[in-house]
Amino acid sequence: MALGLSAGCGDDSDDPQGSGQETTGAGGGASGAGGGATGATSGADGTTSSSGATSGAGGAASGSGATSGAGGAASSSGATSGAGGATSGAGAGGGDQESTGFSVRGRFLYDRCGEKVLLRGINEMVVWLSSGPDGLPEFAEIAKTGANAVRIVWLATESAAGLDQAITNALAQKLIPIVELHDATGKWDLLPSLVDYWTRADVVAVIKKHEQNLLVNIGNEVGDQVDNAAWEAGYKQAITRMRGAGITVPLVIDASKWGQNIDQLQAVGPALVKHDPNILLSVHMWWTDGSGATITKELQESVALNLPLMVGEFAQHAVYECGKHPFDYKTLLARSVELEVGWLAWSWGAVKNSDCQSDGPFDMTSNGTFAGLTGWGREVAVTDPNSIQNTSVRPRSIETGSCR
Repeated sequence: MALGLSAGCGDDSDDPQGSGQETTGAGGGASGAGGGATGATSGADGTTSSSGATSGAGGAASGSGATSGAGGAASSSGATSGAGGATSGAGAGGGDQESTGFSVRGRFLYDRCGEKVLLRGINEMVVWLSSGPDGLPEFAEIAKTGANAVRIVWLATESAAGLDQAITNALAQKLIPIVELHDATGKWDLLPSLVDYWTRADVVAVIKKHEQNLLVNIGNEVGDQVDNAAWEAGYKQAITRMRGAGITVPLVIDASKWGQNIDQLQAVGPALVKHDPNILLSVHMWWTDGSGATITKELQESVALNLPLMVGEFAQHAVYECGKHPFDYKTLLARSVELEVGWLAWSWGAVKNSDCQSDGPFDMTSNGTFAGLTGWGREVAVTDPNSIQNTSVRPRSIETGSCR
């Protein structure tokens, strides 16, 4: 299981993606520097508390659609899945038969036409863009990489109309929008408040408007130390409330421990999938042990469990102590192709990350443009053999708006 979990995303007042609160190292526990992010943001900027905790931060992914039914679906590598698969949600998919939207069958995501989709995308802190939270022109720049998805950092203080605009702008660039709420980062007790936002009538209307093409990440990195029973019960209740409000899209669920607790996803994930098979489980790989061996082992264990796993955030090293804990992202890219696992890199950089500024900033770009890609960001997006540009496939339904 995972070695070395560092508290992640979201504790700086200048940039929501923050450094760690505490870290469990490979050799035992070690307290980390700084405070973890809370989710109690009331405005666009995080506000540092006296304890060192700040609001806002990081990105998260989301899910959408009702689970499609029987039928083969082409993967990005050209392989097709066999017939079969239980149908849940609203309608069957597969082949050229349309369903209401994206769906999860087994451990894979499919579009409404039954095409298998392996997420290859990028996070962006859209809600904090200086030009306003509409994703312009950043989505157009991200699209130049060939990405098929963008994870949109959002807040429950934002309007439904603003949410609609951001989703619309992402789709215009042929990017699958994955919207997440960042308000409860690291704060388990705030999970119900996120569901309050998602189930508001005006927000539900936006989700239903885009339900053919949308994924909803319930909340970014909700909770630090959360035991398995509480985590399972909390998310079962959240899922049930959202389904009861008429939300049929796949729901993305982040691990606890600031998104990093893959052990919990492996232990409790099967029970959540049994409760609702139309979900994706998202791990944020801010581990202090980011070795290729650990990455490979954790991915293989998750695949063996048939978990619908995706990697919602990663960069070139951990949040805690930065460059002291490098992350072998090239191994992640390679194994993700072999094992057919989706991923989203953190983060584009039009909104600057404040973490590790003197020791390897997480920004993929120097200025939020494709031309500004640099370092690890350029490798992940363009030059690595398993980069976005070399492995991303946009489903026909996103590319053309049609199944044919």
